Amino acid sequence: MKTSVKVALGIALVWIILTLIIYLTGYSKELFATGILLNIFFLLSAVSFGLFLTKKEKGFAESVFLDDFKVAMQSGIIYTIILAGFIYLYHQKIDTGIRESLIEARNESLHNTYPDAASFKVLQETSPEWKDKNYDLFIEEQEDLTKSIYSSFSVFIFHMMGMFIFSMFFAFFGTIIIRRVILR
Repeated sequence: MKTSVKVALGIALVWIILTLIIYLTGYSKELFATGILLNIFFLLSAVSFGLFLTKKEKGFAESVFLDDFKVAMQSGIIYTIILAGFIYLYHQKIDTGIRESLIEARNESLHNTYPDAASFKVLQETSPEWKDKNYDLFIEEQEDLTKSIYSSFSVFIFHMMGMFIFSMFFAFFGTIIIRRVILR
């Protein structure tokens, strides 16, 4: 198995274990945002350590930029696939409370913003989309939209897309930094 893949698997396993420990201690809702930031940091770590250890394994030999970029992307993509799959299972089977609390918070915000039909009239005047619809239909559509946005599959897709973009960004700039600064 390639070194970059081993690094990605190891770092993904560390994040999964930390997430499960946080869940078992009961702090998953409080540390949700911190977990997202930690996930991004671990992705950066997987990309940079995967590339660095692969370069070290090859004796820091000169190579083409695209080869180094490919090695960095391997780590990022493996990490992304494993974590996105785990996040889907986590929100679908293990801890549904986070998703439900996000839905409740969004629906509460919706009801605070539009508590009655009179406040909805202001929206109808400014947005032609809602001009011919009534208040109850508006609330129902917004609640359904919130449920679909926070579904486990949507969260899986958002994580896949977001972490893929971060992987490309980290791989590109990580490769530049390792080639131009660290291995100079």
